[in-house]
Amino acid sequence: MEVLVATVLLAVGIGGCLSALVGAARLRSGAALREALADAAESRLSWFETRGCLSPDTVLRSAPGSALVEEWSLARDSAVAAFSGEARVVASGRVLRSVFAARRRCP
Repeated sequence: MEVLVATVLLAVGIGGCLSALVGAARLRSGAALREALADAAESRLSWFETRGCLSPDTVLRSAPGSALVEEWSLARDSAVAAFSGEARVVASGRVLRSVFAARRRCP
């Protein structure tokens, strides 16, 4: 009887450890996706800061089938360039988004 109780307790402990490991892996994966979204937004915003006033009006959508989807637009008038966009990825049935916008006076 003691061996049976010990086996059940060991099985419950191993199940708990495996559950914790799966949860940690899921959190690491989500963090990596969020970091990729933040990197994409930072890259686009730094591009806008350096070349926003020099580029023509632009709309970009990333290629279909890519895990990371970007959509952004640049619109200019005589004095101001406006930049807005979104980067998103679908993970485990959830959509993670990074939305960004900026305006800049042009000389």
